Order: sequence, then structure tokens, then C-alpha cells
Amino acid sequence: ITGASGCGKSSLLRAMAGLWHQGAGSICHPPREQLFFLPQKAYVRPGSLRSQLVYPCADTTLTDAQLCDVLRQVRLAQLAEADGGLDVVRPWNRILSLGEQQRLALARVLVHRPPVVILDEATSALDATDEAMLYATLRASGATLVSIAHREAVRSCHTHHLHLLGQGRWQLEKIG
Repeated sequence: ITGASGCGKSSLLRAMAGLWHQGAGSICHPPREQLFFLPQKAYVRPGSLRSQLVYPCADTTLTDAQLCDVLRQVRLAQLAEADGGLDVVRPWNRILSLGEQQRLALARVLVHRPPVVILDEATSALDATDEAMLYATLRASGATLVSIAHREAVRSCHTHHLHLLGQGRWQLEKIG
């Protein structure tokens, strides 16, 4: 989804994710438990590394080896290599860069494997190489991706492009 600043891109995504209930009209989407919303500013909670990965749940059926593999896939394996491993508690919001926080949030998608992922500039702090690698990983997971991004390269990771023109007007095109 693209459009000029202030045209309603983020508002549309928040409504799609069920986070906003204001306004008029209707949005048809899968059940909310099948949606996973990632904002530009990743939520990093207090607690262990494991709790970061399984958020918003309290636990997971994945093994420690599988959780470490997820960290490897998002280039954060070094976090589990410290003393305490997955159970280490750190002030993650202060010690991780914005890009690392976004990669940690993307790791949650790989842990939970939701059918639909909504990304609101969720890779804006990543360099182009990491962004392309993570989009490819998300696509390989089988999830449907709905995203806002300003980099043209993200377009190639999608099948359709919705351009919001303003004043309620829009244009939808198939990519490729």
C-alpha cells in the first residue's frame, strides 16, 4: 500500500488489523487471531529473550533449538549466545538498535506463523539487504503480506499494489 503522507495508509492497516474501530464502512478479513500486526516502532517488552519471541503469548510449543533457529533467520542469533541463553533478561528496548528491534518483531511472525501479516513500515530501520532477506523469509513462511513501505524494492515482494490517491480515491494493480 502506497500513497502520499497523511492519506490514510496506517489508518487503513490499523482498521484492517482490528486496532481501530472508528469511521464508517466495513472491512472483511480473516478472524483476528489469524492476523499479526507489526508497526514501525516494534513493541519490546520487559522480560527474557524467550518472552520477546513468543509475545503476545506466554509460551510456545517450539523447542529452544527452534527458537534459536528463528533468531538465526533474522540475524539475531548472537542474542541467545550470551550467558542465560533464551532466558536472559535484559533491557531489550535500550540495548537493541531500532533495526534489531524490528528484526526481533519479525522473528515473532516466524514463531507464531500467522496466515496474514500486516506490516506498517515494519522494516523501515533495516538496510535494503536485510529488508529483502526478511521479506523473502516471510514470503517463504506462506503468510499473506499486507504492507506499507516507502522503498520501491518492497513492491517486488507483493502480488498487488494499492495506491491511495487521497479524498477516498484509490487504484489497485496486479504486480508482475
